[in-house]
Amino acid sequence: MNTKQNRIRVWCVIVLLSFLWTIVCCDAAEKEQHKQLKVGAGEMDIEATVVEGPPIKADQVLTKDHPQYTRGMACVECHTVAFDAVSTSTRQFLLNFPQLKNAEVWKKIETFLPGRERFVLTTVYNNEPTATTVDMVLDKDKKVFYVVCEKGTEKLYHIKKNPHICAVHYEGWTVAGGGKKEWKSVQVKGTARVIPSSDKRFGDLLDKYHLVRVSKVRAPLRFDMIEITPSRIVYFDTNLADEKAGVYQLWERDK
Repeated sequence: MNTKQNRIRVWCVIVLLSFLWTIVCCDAAEKEQHKQLKVGAGEMDIEATVVEGPPIKADQVLTKDHPQYTRGMACVECHTVAFDAVSTSTRQFLLNFPQLKNAEVWKKIETFLPGRERFVLTTVYNNEPTATTVDMVLDKDKKVFYVVCEKGTEKLYHIKKNPHICAVHYEGWTVAGGGKKEWKSVQVKGTARVIPSSDKRFGDLLDKYHLVRVSKVRAPLRFDMIEITPSRIVYFDTNLADEKAGVYQLWERDK
């Protein structure tokens, strides 16, 4: 009788443990399911799934065993990222996706900026930024930009006091416009200096700028010129993903 009772007790324990194990597994599966969230279509209409990951630093590099992720996803969708003023979201892309050589990036910048292109130029005076739209022309040999602007404008005064500038030019689709879904841009950081119309180089630089609406004789009475020397340019192109390269590429003058 004791032996039979012991067997019953053992089976009861086994059944109880199996039941508890089933509960634990179901709970773990449910938690795992909560960690994976389908977030719909993103870039190129590809469906994306967010998987909860551990906190990371902004300058962290992908490990070789990192799970596969959908094109166009960013680290912050799955991780809490400790950003700072140096390690930025753009830097994450530069660190973790294939980078072209500096000369290759420059060639793409040249192709993207064939002539006079409209930029937003930002200058700073007394810690207060001012953004204006300007036409900039790239000198491909010297790797500098030229801007013609009215005498007496804020940006000329700002640059004389603080030469540090940034500028951006972009092209991309809009929902209203339709068409191919692509984005391209250049983000320029560097320094600028004013070349007054009295400078002997002014006339030759006007030829490079291809001035319109105002004659070359009249231009020195009305305009001064800005020369911008970029220290770094971030080139962004969604088409680079098709070339198995990072969509963000960095060009540096001193590299």
